[in-house]
Amino acid sequence: MRPVYRNALLLGGLLTLTGCFNRLNTSMIENEIEAEIESQSRRLSIDEVRCPTGLYRQAGAYFRCVGMLRPEGQFTINVTQQDSQGNVEWDVPNSQVILNMSTVESDLQEGFAQQFSRRASIDCGELYRINQPGEEFECRVVGRVNLGQEDITALIVRVDPEGNLNWYEIREATAPVASADASTDEPNGDSPQGATDSEEGETQEAPQASSEADGDDEGVAGTRRIEPPIIAP
Repeated sequence: MRPVYRNALLLGGLLTLTGCFNRLNTSMIENEIEAEIESQSRRLSIDEVRCPTGLYRQAGAYFRCVGMLRPEGQFTINVTQQDSQGNVEWDVPNSQVILNMSTVESDLQEGFAQQFSRRASIDCGELYRINQPGEEFECRVVGRVNLGQEDITALIVRVDPEGNLNWYEIREATAPVASADASTDEPNGDSPQGATDSEEGETQEAPQASSEADGDDEGVAGTRRIEPPIIAP
């Protein structure tokens, strides 16, 4: 009877070891998420990330972790297992605490296309930022978008307390406005700089327009802001 009991004990120990090796290393996942978020953000410090323990490796399995900011603030992290080897993919959705700028950029690009019937690539810089309602931040329109006499160079984005994205564009004139030619005011069509004969046969130069007047006529490129539609996240 002893061999039977011994084999049963060995089999039980083998199952235990197999179960341990088949568990997901959530501690490693926590450290990876914390380091990634901090390295791809500005003015954002993670206190800790907590994931469930005792999870088995299983392709397609989904779970949630919780991130905690320093000094306060809590947000959700969605995690999906890619295979049975422990590889995972995770994502931070927009919340009242943190903004995923990749999602923000996609929303802005969609709103831009609806507003101007033009496609644009929007770059908001860092991947994550603290969601502070009322605060404005700038996103660059990559390569600009031309609207005839103006280029759209950037979008100014503001998040309201309800989490809606409000934005308006920054426009820059593409070229100075053409100045009027003073010669068109001459009744006889003669050039104001051409020579004229006096009664004594001497030549005289016609007066030239003053440099001050020239400066007033020349247009100056500038920027202006246009209020936008509202995009819900």
